[in-house]
Order: sequence, then structure tokens, then C-alpha cells
Amino acid sequence: MTHARTQIRNVVKALLLNNTSAGAKVYESRIYPLDDPKLPAILIYTKQESVGDQMSMSKPRTQHRELQLTIEVYVKANSTIDETADGLALEIEQIIGNDLSLGGLAKDTILSTTEIQYSDEGEKPIAVITLTFAVLYAVKENAPQTLI
Repeated sequence: MTHARTQIRNVVKALLLNNTSAGAKVYESRIYPLDDPKLPAILIYTKQESVGDQMSMSKPRTQHRELQLTIEVYVKANSTIDETADGLALEIEQIIGNDLSLGGLAKDTILSTTEIQYSDEGEKPIAVITLTFAVLYAVKENAPQTLI
């Protein structure tokens, strides 16, 4: 069984795969550059997680975790770059909003920030919208692979 973070990334990828205008170009934790033919594309990361108070005398303790799930949307620059990027963000927000438990893995999923950046450093100019969701879930401290 895989860590809860991995399971959450997998579910989010499955939710988005072929269900947005990015089609099958949905990647988990991609480290290689995205070239022009691979755009638009969606990248999914879990970069940070915090563990809430564990005020329990019984062991193993239940850990209430808040995972920062980052979804980056990359689109080509053109005359409708803002509309294209916002359109993909809209699709993602609707898909996640229709399954806030992420297939039963999470207690809740909340959009916390949206950031928009433009870059002309690559082969061609692009826009990147970063959606950060707080994913709330629980595990036992000795079984971080089993969501409860």
C-alpha cells in the first residue's frame, strides 16, 4: 500500500485525466520541462503537509493532516491566454468541487490560493496558473498509508 499522499495524488490525476481541455496531459510531480507540443498541461504536486495536535493518551494516535495539493496549469501564450488559463482552472475547480472527499480519501478539500504567472523564458511564452488546495485527512501515526 502506498502513502496517503500518493493515493491522493493518484485520485486527483484520475479525476482530471481526459476530463479537462488538457486531455491526457496530466502529470504527477513532473520534473522535466514541458515543451510546446505538450501544452496545455496539468501538473500535480504535494509539496507540504502539516500534522495537527495529537492530544491523545491512547496509542497509536490519530493524526489529522492538512496536505497542500498544488495543481499547476501550463498554457501557450496567444491572444486568449488569460481566457484559456482561466478556462482550465474553471474545469479543475469544478471537478474537484464535485468530489471534495477525493473518492472518499479526504475529509474535505478546500481551494486556498490561486496564483497566475507569465513567463517568456522557455521556447515560447506561457502562462502558469497554480491552484493550491488544502486536503484534510486522517491516519493513525503508525499507518500513514491507511486513511481513516
